Amino acid sequence: MVAARSQDRVHRPRGFILAEALVALLIFSVVFLALEGSLTLVVRRLAESAQEDTAARRTETLRERMFAAGCATASGVDSLNAVVIDWTSTQEGDLVHVTQSSRYPRQLLTRTEQYDALSRCR
Repeated sequence: MVAARSQDRVHRPRGFILAEALVALLIFSVVFLALEGSLTLVVRRLAESAQEDTAARRTETLRERMFAAGCATASGVDSLNAVVIDWTSTQEGDLVHVTQSSRYPRQLLTRTEQYDALSRCR
């Protein structure tokens, strides 16, 4: 009996067979392609987020500049990195009214945001 068991151990194949290696390669390929696809989405979203941040910061900066200028009536267009901001500043009594519109490209369309703000004249 002991001799039969030792012979079974000797005849067992060691290592991987070709089918196992191909299955492992297929699994790694599917995982790699899934990771590549998600990385593309992350990079695209980061680019869109940067444009949203640029639009928000630039709009806020322009609005604060109009408030600091006092009750001056003015209008203009400002653009930076594909972000276009149209703005108008008007006097309404002892208040300054700032109206802004920011536009920037998105994946399939152009996003437009409207802002209205009032402040006391300085």
